[in-house]
Amino acid sequence: MSEARQYHHGDLRAAILERATEVIEQDGIEALSLRGIARDLGVSHAAPNRHFRTKADLLSSLARVGWEQITEATLRAAEDVRPNDSHHRLNAMGRGFLKWALLNRSMFAAVTHPDVERHADDDLKLAIDDFQRSVRDAVVATQREGRLTHLDPAIATLYTNSVPFGLAMSLKNPLFGTDLSERDIDELVANLIELVVPTS
Repeated sequence: MSEARQYHHGDLRAAILERATEVIEQDGIEALSLRGIARDLGVSHAAPNRHFRTKADLLSSLARVGWEQITEATLRAAEDVRPNDSHHRLNAMGRGFLKWALLNRSMFAAVTHPDVERHADDDLKLAIDDFQRSVRDAVVATQREGRLTHLDPAIATLYTNSVPFGLAMSLKNPLFGTDLSERDIDELVANLIELVVPTS
């Protein structure tokens, strides 16, 4: 395990979540423990329990924060697109999601881990629903403009969600992914999402 940054007075909850993402990515979810995180951060072994009673609580909170970040990045990417240009907005949302996943690989690896999903609580399920609803609304809006009209909205939404998600999963795999600069990521993301939601 790589050396963790020691915690110095501040937001302990955020520090715990950040360290948890690193542990999951570096050593797997089996290596994650509240006591281990306390040791890594240089705090008492009981300190994390003020924020997370169990490992399951930690995992669920971690995933909820991740999905909230995903939703924010996805919607923020569409802010510069004209409101009446729904198809370009949907393309921008795809780019926002995929770029976030590539620039936040530790968090993405954490929130997509099967054991994290297994500990989903109601707050986490709501966070995922919010993301899915934002994509579904964008798909319906682009269908109203005459795109993808031959598809059931549920099918179009599933496709629009699953392809960028699958691309992100593949690109975080060392067998498929490569080390990319942010500029390279922008170009890669634009080209890949253009295949999913073509704007030309």
